[in-house]
Amino acid sequence: MAATIGLLSEKHFLCSLCRDIFSSPVTIPCGHSFCLSCLCHYWTRHQSKYCPYCRRLFADRPDLSVNHILADVSENYRKTRPEKPPDEEMVIDVEQMIQERLQKIERLKYSLELQRSSYLREVRESQKVFSAFVNAMEKSHKAVVAAIEEKQRDEEKRVEILMKEIEQEIQELRKEMDGPDPVISVNGDQSDDTQQISRLSEMKDWSKVTIETDPCVGVARKALSDILEKIKVEVNRLSKAELRRIEKYSVDVNLSAKTAHPFLSVSDDRKQVRHTDKLQEVPDHPKRFDRVANVLAKESFSSGRCYWEVEVGEKIEWNLGVARQSVNRKGKFTVCPANGFWTLSLKVGGQYIANTSPFTSVAVDHRPRRVGVFLDYTEGRVSFYCAESGVHIHTFTDNFTDRLHPFFCPGRLHGGKNAAPLIISSSFCSI
Repeated sequence: MAATIGLLSEKHFLCSLCRDIFSSPVTIPCGHSFCLSCLCHYWTRHQSKYCPYCRRLFADRPDLSVNHILADVSENYRKTRPEKPPDEEMVIDVEQMIQERLQKIERLKYSLELQRSSYLREVRESQKVFSAFVNAMEKSHKAVVAAIEEKQRDEEKRVEILMKEIEQEIQELRKEMDGPDPVISVNGDQSDDTQQISRLSEMKDWSKVTIETDPCVGVARKALSDILEKIKVEVNRLSKAELRRIEKYSVDVNLSAKTAHPFLSVSDDRKQVRHTDKLQEVPDHPKRFDRVANVLAKESFSSGRCYWEVEVGEKIEWNLGVARQSVNRKGKFTVCPANGFWTLSLKVGGQYIANTSPFTSVAVDHRPRRVGVFLDYTEGRVSFYCAESGVHIHTFTDNFTDRLHPFFCPGRLHGGKNAAPLIISSSFCSI
């Protein structure tokens, strides 16, 4: 064993996080190893679940078990490694730093290539989508023009027929005028030719025959409405594809009981919160909401992208989104971006609103039972989705400068009609 260890350099036994020989090493699915305490500290500090070395993202945090073989080998190396003068150790450290930076350059190049591919894919997709709509608009416009022209031709034919009928009746009337009795009395005072009277009385009453001078009212609007309906279908399709891509940014979210208003009950696993009918016996805390029944997650984010889902079920009132870490927790306040909240609400009666000032009404075709929240901190966006259908509901845009916490409000009880909890989903089902 000692002879084998002697063939390996010290870098094989170094944790890339603490730069010391492994202590209780763990190996994660990508194959890289770290000290157990170093990796746990890194994941906690960065609120992440990816490899610190290769940045591979895991759907769930891997179970961590000590790699006993690597632990034994590392400990043997620690005992048998030769003493090195300080200068040589410094040289080895510099070499290690150079190698790490070279590897970082390679990873950046690889990431840049992936980014370029993503840009090209988006350009192609947008060209495809917009070309299809341009073609559809042109086709719809041609159809509208053709329909109008056909309607015009039909109307002209109808009017020509009417004019011919009128001209024919005029000719008949002129014949009557040229006859021996141009004035005919239906009382028989001047003529008793009842057959002639009957024929004239059966002539059409042209006073009610009219031509509509504005026959195409609403034609263009209806055609545009049809186009908008097609656009809506396409937007929903793109939203579903968008949400499937967003799901890879899923993060584990847990409620912070010390921030929960005393009327709120947080489950032991920190995944559920419900409104109760009595105050909970909880200690006062500077981070606790004391007048508004809200609760924050213990996780906070100040960069990158993250996504989580919340089961709202059949609740009749709720409020979800993100809040600045520095928001006011005491007294009454308005939940709006100016006060550090970016949230979507369902109100009693079924109205969905974005909590702006004044609020913004949001149209929702199908009531979601599970709401997805996507935070893109760098781009300044908070988006909401119907997680079952993938349909986009609403997006806030802003410039974030503070850490952001997931925000939850289960709503009031309303006589027990809204007693169900908000539940943070631990796993996501692809749409």
